[in-house]
Amino acid sequence: MRKLFILVLLLPGTCVFAQRNANFGIIGGISYYMGDINPSRHFYNPSPAVGVIYRVNINPRFAVRGNAYYTTVSGSDHDFPELLHPDRPYEPVTFSTSLLDLNLQTEFNFLPFTPNVGSLKYTPYVSAGLGFTMALSSGTGANHHLTFPFGIGAKLNISKRISTGFEWSFRKAFSDLIDGQENPTGVQSPIHNNDWYSYLGIFITVKFLNFAADCPAYE
Repeated sequence: MRKLFILVLLLPGTCVFAQRNANFGIIGGISYYMGDINPSRHFYNPSPAVGVIYRVNINPRFAVRGNAYYTTVSGSDHDFPELLHPDRPYEPVTFSTSLLDLNLQTEFNFLPFTPNVGSLKYTPYVSAGLGFTMALSSGTGANHHLTFPFGIGAKLNISKRISTGFEWSFRKAFSDLIDGQENPTGVQSPIHNNDWYSYLGIFITVKFLNFAADCPAYE
């Protein structure tokens, strides 16, 4: 009972801390696929991608964020010479898969960075985490699957409440059905037997409360 009472007392303060250190925003850009049909060409057949970001800034070096992206990835054997795919079926393969990508990531800032504090303050960063993607529409039999997201980017303060930046991120999908081609070569590999997709975009975030003046960690 005493532990429950202490938890009730601490919970409001924890929620206020999270709100004071939180940013909410949107991201827009492009996505593209890599897999059995396209093994190595970056920015192949790009499609529009949109999403939302909720970021909690732990301190000037670390942040935790949740993302939700919506996009469609597609490809076709018509875009690649048959010589590059000697093990592919003779009949050309074309696919288009709509994805809802949900993930939780940790960010590390290379420079101390306080969102919305300091005119034109900036930092490059890296991110990594764990995600889950739902295949919303597909003619390939693509299934829901876990992902390993990671990426690089940069952040920039442009006003007291608004920050912006860009990010190039990658998703290793724990599924080989996004393009409808499951292990066509017959060779099992923990890296190359699953499909990938990537996002390149620009984001803009807005802070909820003026936490910098109240939190000593952000002075």
